Amino acid sequence: MNNTSNKNIIDITFIGSGISTSFTLIALLESLQGHSSSAKPLKIALIERDPEFFTGLAYGPRSGSSALLITSLADFLPEGPVRDEFISWLNLNKKELLDELKHDGGDLSLNWIRTHRDEIEAGDWLDIYIPRRFFGKYIREKVEKVIRETEKQFPVELIYIQEEVIRVHEKGTGFELEFLSDSENLFSEKVVVSVGIPPVNTYWDPEDEARYAEQACLIRNPYSTGLSNNLDKIESYLAKRNDPSNVLIIGANASAMEMIYKLNDRPGIRYRLGKFKIVSPQGELPNSAQDDFTRMVKFIPENLLALRNNEKLTAWDIYKAANLDLDAAEHRDFGTAISETPISTAFLSLLGKLDDQELKSFACHYGNEIGKRQRRAGKHYTDIVDHLMAQNRINNIKGYFNGISPGDHHDGVIFEYRNDNGKLTKTHPEPVHLLISCAGAKTLENKPLTSLLEQLMADGLCKPNPSKRGFIVDNKMQAVPGLFISGPLLAGNVINGVPYWHLEHCGRIIALSKALGNELFEVIRVRK
Repeated sequence: MNNTSNKNIIDITFIGSGISTSFTLIALLESLQGHSSSAKPLKIALIERDPEFFTGLAYGPRSGSSALLITSLADFLPEGPVRDEFISWLNLNKKELLDELKHDGGDLSLNWIRTHRDEIEAGDWLDIYIPRRFFGKYIREKVEKVIRETEKQFPVELIYIQEEVIRVHEKGTGFELEFLSDSENLFSEKVVVSVGIPPVNTYWDPEDEARYAEQACLIRNPYSTGLSNNLDKIESYLAKRNDPSNVLIIGANASAMEMIYKLNDRPGIRYRLGKFKIVSPQGELPNSAQDDFTRMVKFIPENLLALRNNEKLTAWDIYKAANLDLDAAEHRDFGTAISETPISTAFLSLLGKLDDQELKSFACHYGNEIGKRQRRAGKHYTDIVDHLMAQNRINNIKGYFNGISPGDHHDGVIFEYRNDNGKLTKTHPEPVHLLISCAGAKTLENKPLTSLLEQLMADGLCKPNPSKRGFIVDNKMQAVPGLFISGPLLAGNVINGVPYWHLEHCGRIIALSKALGNELFEVIRVRK
């Protein structure tokens, strides 16, 4: 173990620098502005594995510049100063942003620009599913601006460390952090763990990729080395083949929709593709895109509304009623685009009728179960899926991926899947040549996780809540005193009376990050 020197004593350390850290830091620094301090300079360390700080995976370079939000801007950001400021920033920087989109994207990205040209020119952004990278560039600039303004008014020092933390343990009045490299350990009075979701499930390893390299192209995680890099790898592989290549995508989530879109965005890939096989427990892709028809149709969640007169409810009551309303919507062929808002509005209005234990039950289980039936995707993504469906080129398979084998084919591989109850294994008859895993994140009980997450649990600093998606925290978002949790690992908690079953909605992230920033400010106020 490396020693810790005095020069590495930090007041607050953020492990991870995605948008949860960004909004927390903004709230903290803005609170410091205008407050004089006779104390020594406040030292804040930001530790990030990737070269770019403040954007995280979803809004940073690894997602490329042409991947779109899964909601319109109006749904992505709640009404308020952040949305207003972001729209002003978009109007000011739209030429540069569109130039970058043209460079990074392909035919579908150019179509996106043509489709929204008039809206963009008029500054009407709210109904547009914008590229995520736009928001990433904005938030990075915003944080850097707030840092500069704070440094003029308050003695603060920001320390940027591109490293991976593998261990945090209690030491004295704070915590000692160890790094993957041989870097000197760091001591911090307070630590904020903001590392995003747990690692995603993987179905093959580098050895499998090498073993099948002549027969198929295997992508374990579209974003691990960067979306653009993986698309380059795919295009290079397909260029060596003469016949159309069949595609297997594991998962039917937003990432799966994004990969279908991006594969068809590049001409060098699109014209070399055959059929798409989508294996998922749902057996269908999201279809929540708004259009003129869905905006006109009204859906009334009668079962949820019938609960309004009940004085007390259980989480099960709300879940059962929501499912009945979702069944009714499906029976009328109403997708998420029509049913999501009325159903969500209805069940959110009922949460005040739950006692503390039932709120925890909803946060840990039932909220996510409802969410599984309310999956989102933007119109540009669903349009390409509809186009492929019309060509009979998409085969949705309900089940669980079970593995691959060479089969009798000299090119391509054969895959197996279990049926939806997980008991019967079937072999798909057609070979596939491009395999992409878009599986979701592991739970905190599925090993292996990252070294840091496993160590935090093994040492008892962090304990998974019943959702197995997040850690138990108090109302200050502390796992133990001085160790704060931020971002998706807050899922499954009730914080100050509000249940959080997932932290992927920007509005929730902003609200909780601001609250955490205020908590950290109170810590600073009383420091010596």
